[in-house]
Amino acid sequence: MRTTFMIFCCMAVLVTACNKEKRYSKKLSKGELWNVTSVQIDGTTSQITGQWQIVADDIYDSVPYAIWKSNNGAYGDAEFQWQFQDKGKTFRLNYYQLCEECDGESMDSLDYFTYALTGSYEVERHKKKEMTFKSSETIGFGGKTVEIRLENTYE
Repeated sequence: MRTTFMIFCCMAVLVTACNKEKRYSKKLSKGELWNVTSVQIDGTTSQITGQWQIVADDIYDSVPYAIWKSNNGAYGDAEFQWQFQDKGKTFRLNYYQLCEECDGESMDSLDYFTYALTGSYEVERHKKKEMTFKSSETIGFGGKTVEIRLENTYE
């Protein structure tokens, strides 16, 4: 009986410890607003920054998404889906096109930029107040190193 209880406890610890994606996702979604401090493409810093507004849906029922609002609205805004994978080692960014943009004429500069950034990123840094993602496998910048840096704006 005691052995069965010990095995059950060990299994419970293993099951809860292995879901690191959940822990990583909670950190990003908890902040609600993240400042995009820089986007670098092969060492060149892009002028497009702004904020990621993480939509507070249940991130476990559906693919979570965020709204990227550019500074002062200069480049418009864009929506994208995001997800942590591989026990929190990989961050996936996927541009999400809205129906009103389906004809392509009403897309903002940020829509095109976000589409180009679509890809799988290595999680370089994942802290409470800052995150850094790096990739050389994006749709629009294939072979070039893309680095996205975020800072948390919540208290």
